[in-house]
Amino acid sequence: MKNPCGTLKYSLVIASLLTTMIACKNLEPREPIERKTSTTTDFSIELNKQRNAAEEEYIEKLIATDSAKYQRSPNGFYYRFVVQDSIAGDQPEFGDRVTFEYDVKTLEGETIYSKDELSPVTKSLEQEYGVFKGLREGLKLMQVNDEVIFYFPSYTAYGFYGDEKRIGLHTPIKSRVKLLNIDKGK
Repeated sequence: MKNPCGTLKYSLVIASLLTTMIACKNLEPREPIERKTSTTTDFSIELNKQRNAAEEEYIEKLIATDSAKYQRSPNGFYYRFVVQDSIAGDQPEFGDRVTFEYDVKTLEGETIYSKDELSPVTKSLEQEYGVFKGLREGLKLMQVNDEVIFYFPSYTAYGFYGDEKRIGLHTPIKSRVKLLNIDKGK
């Protein structure tokens, strides 16, 4: 007499092998998932481009009313020297520590932070905390005792969030900066 348990085990093994072979017979690769940028992201990018262009246009109109000549930095801000050393000297570079004084005003000239509230400041040029991008780049244009007036669009100043105190989001600013000292990095 045949063992019914042995036949059942044998049948289950054969059935599972056949199922595996049939299931794996026609493997087709899946199509890649196409990822698209969201319309919200596209809208945000377009909105920021428009905001930046409007800020720059407004700054250019303000500058046009001033008798002094301003330059536009490749970094997106505008500046003019009020006091400039006529003898070529050292300019700060990445890794240097600089001491400077500055104020922050609205584009119309209303004081947000006075020089007395903020100055003097000693920072390393690669240190991002406490010195916004435009100011770091602006300091690199200066020599000791130079004094410069800067117009910073919001994307080179405090950006999207402002400083979360007195400077609101997307606020372009004006600043007068005097470089007091450069401590060359080693």
